[in-house]
Amino acid sequence: ITSMFLHEGFWHILWNMLFLYWFGRIVGDFIGNQRILPIYLLGGIAGGILFFISANLFPNLPMGRFALGASAGVMAIVVAAGAISPDYVMRLLFIGDVKLKYIVAVLVFLDLIVIPNGGNTGGHIAHLGGAFFGWFFVFQLRNGNDLSLLVNNIIVKSKI
Repeated sequence: ITSMFLHEGFWHILWNMLFLYWFGRIVGDFIGNQRILPIYLLGGIAGGILFFISANLFPNLPMGRFALGASAGVMAIVVAAGAISPDYVMRLLFIGDVKLKYIVAVLVFLDLIVIPNGGNTGGHIAHLGGAFFGWFFVFQLRNGNDLSLLVNNIIVKSKI
């Protein structure tokens, strides 16, 4: 869990926090601010689990020694925002108006295509784990299962 709150490098934390702010606002506006932290935490855990499973199943991939950063949790929020409101329009600098579903698709696609090229393979696999959880969270919410209740109940009971 602590890996979600540590970063290596200024640009890594800057872009994670910008994405968290931009897409977290969309998630909060559509399904409530009380669901942002649970999506982040559970998405980060899902990304970490996929990282460790992949590292053990594919030992020849250049995974890195450890998972570090908020990216899996942030990707969970990004994909959740896209799943909640795919036709929501964001204005991108130098590009103009773009529907959220295309932004999310490009971000997930970029993670997919860089995996075979090495480098931060483990990080990109963790991003995909977080992305899957973001979609799964919204899917479950639409079916009447609010996965944020468990996390929010733990936080309230422990009075964090």
